[in-house]
Amino acid sequence: MILSCHDDNFFMNYALRLAARNIGLTGKNPSVACVLVSNSKIVSYGVTGRGGSPHAEFVALNKIKKLPPNTVAYITLEPCSHVGNNPSCTAMLIKRQISKVVIATNDPNPLVNGSGIKILKDNGVVVEEGVNEPIANNIVLGFTQTIKGLNPEVNVKVASYQNGDTVSVDKKSWITNSLSRSYGHMLRSNHDAIVVGVNTVKLDNPSLDCRLPGLMDRSPVKVVIDSNLTTPMDSVLVKNADQTGLIIISKLKNNKDKVLQYEGEGVEVICVDAMENGFVNLNSALKVLRIKGLNRILIEGGSMLSSSFLDKGLVNLVYWFIANEESGNNKLLSYGDRYLHKLKKESKLKIKDSINLKNNKLEIFKVI
Repeated sequence: MILSCHDDNFFMNYALRLAARNIGLTGKNPSVACVLVSNSKIVSYGVTGRGGSPHAEFVALNKIKKLPPNTVAYITLEPCSHVGNNPSCTAMLIKRQISKVVIATNDPNPLVNGSGIKILKDNGVVVEEGVNEPIANNIVLGFTQTIKGLNPEVNVKVASYQNGDTVSVDKKSWITNSLSRSYGHMLRSNHDAIVVGVNTVKLDNPSLDCRLPGLMDRSPVKVVIDSNLTTPMDSVLVKNADQTGLIIISKLKNNKDKVLQYEGEGVEVICVDAMENGFVNLNSALKVLRIKGLNRILIEGGSMLSSSFLDKGLVNLVYWFIANEESGNNKLLSYGDRYLHKLKKESKLKIKDSINLKNNKLEIFKVI
């Protein structure tokens, strides 16, 4: 095969890169990769399929009819040991006489959670655990949180001028350059859902699709937080709901006529409880998305919505794209922009990475 090396870290890194490619495509299941190696050469590989099936091990094992002797499997997540929508990957590895299994991290699913490793060992398979575990944990973070009944992984995307203004000067031109926008579309492609506030829909009338060539079929589920059900019926999101899907999360539980109107356009309306300030309870909104099997959420659009998620401690990462110019707006920043800027400077936002995007900059913060 193309790659050969004697280092377990090398092959596991290759598997982790494969797994990272399918983040956002595997439904409620995690994105996992399996790489089969014999005599320091890759003989097969597999990644979790769209919607979560088939599993990576199944794909890798079924690509090759006869395995070479002493084949080692490098798997980014502990193989499943139960039979559900997919067969037991542990049983398949044993049946195909895999001699050694190298695992990056354990499966937190209560149906597995160490049992896959135990069964492999009980059947004479050599198992090595924890190879490049931190990277693997980041890849399956959303799945790990939701399988434990916690909120999905939530990341925020912000685009601003140098002065922190997140509103385009003429509301028509872009704040950031084309490279930054392409990176933003890549973020859309590896999240399960993209969430905006209703004001973003009214001001920008976005489509929220991934428009990168080759990734246009990876557009996430579209979600609007709309406390009072005022999303325009003639908006792009509503008009395309039958084809692309749209979820509106609201606090209104008694406006049946309006709900039926949206549902007639193919929109799913979900009503949750409200916070003390009268807006949608964000924890309740995330619970709804978790129950729907959405592991990785991108908040995009609306400084008020983004700062609200941050203020409630619901965010994992912030992707902050910064243009190389001031907005030129002499007015004070909006409350949402001022609050976002304040949160950015607080110690709970720790800089994780900084990326040069031509004359723009992307700062990635980890919320601690």
